[in-house]
Amino acid sequence: MPLNPDIWPEGLLTRPGCQAGAPCVVLLHGLGASMEDLAGMADMVDPESRFRWLFPNAPVRPVHVNGDRPMRAWYDVYGFGGQSAEDAEGLQDMASRLGALLDHEAGSGPAVILGGFSQGGAMSLYTALHAGYAARAVLALSAYLPLRARVPVATPESPPVFWAHGQQDAVLPISYMEIARQLLAASGYAVSTHRYPMGHTLCEDELLDLRSFLYTLD
Repeated sequence: MPLNPDIWPEGLLTRPGCQAGAPCVVLLHGLGASMEDLAGMADMVDPESRFRWLFPNAPVRPVHVNGDRPMRAWYDVYGFGGQSAEDAEGLQDMASRLGALLDHEAGSGPAVILGGFSQGGAMSLYTALHAGYAARAVLALSAYLPLRARVPVATPESPPVFWAHGQQDAVLPISYMEIARQLLAASGYAVSTHRYPMGHTLCEDELLDLRSFLYTLD
């Protein structure tokens, strides 16, 4: 079924799977980036095309932490510190929009695997955990846990979380992953954490580990 352009007018890139009905992986880019930034991951992580991949653009909006300069962002950001205020309303609104897109992509097939890098990973965590979207799994790549003081208790349907993070990340320190792991585990979520000698980026070993994780779901 063709995608109604009203569902996602910001645009998206797709990489089809080798078979009709292949499970879908949706990856959300980071703050100020675009759908092209992560699109190369599809061929690197899944050269056999066992999955269908989707890369949507975030809307363009003013971002407070960058002096209200307009850029692609899933929600507003007021600061990067652990005590900074968070855009709970923006997260909720975007999760609702993403839900419509994800439902379309899942169709009658298996649930979508949802993930992203940095802010995109945080948006994915919120959508699956707080908004309750029934994702097959969540991929948090150099991300952080939004609204961490209000983590919902896991249910039997809660998705497993794959979390990868750089040990030298100066944007989102690896302590963000450690805090999230403790909070999520205490709330009953299955979380696998992976550390790499890198900054706020991606690396080959991370993509290989991500591939292994995805293939356990296929």
